[in-house]
Amino acid sequence: MPRVPFVERENLTPGGQDAWDQIAGPRGGVAHNWAALLNNPVAAGKLAQLGVYARVETPLDKRVKYLAILSAAREAGGHHIWTANQRSAKAAGLSDEVIDAILEFRAPVGLDPSDANVVQFVQELLRHHRVSDHTFDTLRDQIGIPAIIDMLVVCTYYYAMSHCIQALDVVQEPGLDSALTYLPP
Repeated sequence: MPRVPFVERENLTPGGQDAWDQIAGPRGGVAHNWAALLNNPVAAGKLAQLGVYARVETPLDKRVKYLAILSAAREAGGHHIWTANQRSAKAAGLSDEVIDAILEFRAPVGLDPSDANVVQFVQELLRHHRVSDHTFDTLRDQIGIPAIIDMLVVCTYYYAMSHCIQALDVVQEPGLDSALTYLPP
């Protein structure tokens, strides 16, 4: 049971209804995670704006984007984010082997160097709260500074969403069983 109620559009102020509509529009509706976050419509609306950029508008290469999303979700233990992004990650060209390596904490070992560089960057950032010069320079040479900034935005957004969903104890949508089942030994 979630720790906060799921908000209904009709129970919001006109400003809250605008935030609801802003969230529903590009997402095709308001999922449980957003219905919980809409207990603060202003904050939810701002986070949703960042989400539209991270999800849709970023020019970041899709493969890099989904490596960053899955790595951030895995580091956060974000069941919903991990599960909801599986199909898109595969459509972006991530194989089951790459996804499993991230899932099982084997990545970046064994990955193609360009994939490994992305995963290493995200892991250093989220595990150590900094990125080594070597890792930064390697990824900068691979994708460029503007793409690194976009990757940081994507990583930050999905990591934050994972934690928001978990802190509010929001369950998966009906019919969306968690694909994040591996626990390290």
